[in-house]
Amino acid sequence: MRPRHLRAALFSLLGLVTAAAACGSSAVSAGATVAAANPDARPDDHGLRGPLLWEVQGEHAPSYLFGTIHAGFRADKELPGWVWDKLRACDTFVMETDLGEVDTAEMSRLSALPAGQSLAAMMGPDDWKDLIDLTGMPESTLSTHQPWFAATLVLQRLYPTPVPLDLALMRRAGELGKEVAFLEDMKRQVDVLARTVTIDDLRDLVRADGKGRRQTAALLAAYRAGDLERMAGVVHEELASDPQGYELLYSARNRDWLPKLKAHIERGRAFVAVGAAHFPGEGGLIELLRADGYVLTRVVAP
Repeated sequence: MRPRHLRAALFSLLGLVTAAAACGSSAVSAGATVAAANPDARPDDHGLRGPLLWEVQGEHAPSYLFGTIHAGFRADKELPGWVWDKLRACDTFVMETDLGEVDTAEMSRLSALPAGQSLAAMMGPDDWKDLIDLTGMPESTLSTHQPWFAATLVLQRLYPTPVPLDLALMRRAGELGKEVAFLEDMKRQVDVLARTVTIDDLRDLVRADGKGRRQTAALLAAYRAGDLERMAGVVHEELASDPQGYELLYSARNRDWLPKLKAHIERGRAFVAVGAAHFPGEGGLIELLRADGYVLTRVVAP
């Protein structure tokens, strides 16, 4: 049996399906930056809490790196005003992929199982019944889709999110007249999900006593608390259990994103919002940028 890595995978990439449903001067004064006493030393982020927001020093003006989560978090009610102020102070908004252009018909095509395969047959009768009850989807429709697609529907039912955090930020950036840029296309994200989320992952999430439910709740709680160390524990568990899956989900994509991120940082005044699971560890975006000489400091509430 393949190792399970559903929790971090789906919370990293869930914006695709929820977005499809939803679519039918430098620093401001609010928010204090916790800087290192020695600018040449690595800042100590340990123990800091609040939104997962870092200021990145640039040659001309600072930029911001913000960790998101794609389900269970209401941007309009839970994101502090001073984080929105940081977005307002920037010229460019950068995110993973264009959630505003997700086409439901194309998503249905990309998430379809090969001809002759059935999700109902893969799941087994008991788990299949629970899946149908959870999603409310017609059996004939859901049975033709891949496990990752069904899993995203389950998470959306368990953690209703009318507008994913990333999409809410992108919409606000558009209202403010910001330039909007993307790090990868939708098809790559779908490919990653198809290659990493298994039928066992889906069963683990559907079952009320499954480990997937418990870990998902713990991950969301850690995000709400702004506890990067607790979130890192989930991500590192993925690395230990499935190095190849971790490489696909995080390491390879972080490396591909890095040149694009650096170009925006060099210009300055960029607000970058990507899944928070891309932040922890030596291969995470925070340490990759620091290794290239950038100074990143955690921003905390005033």
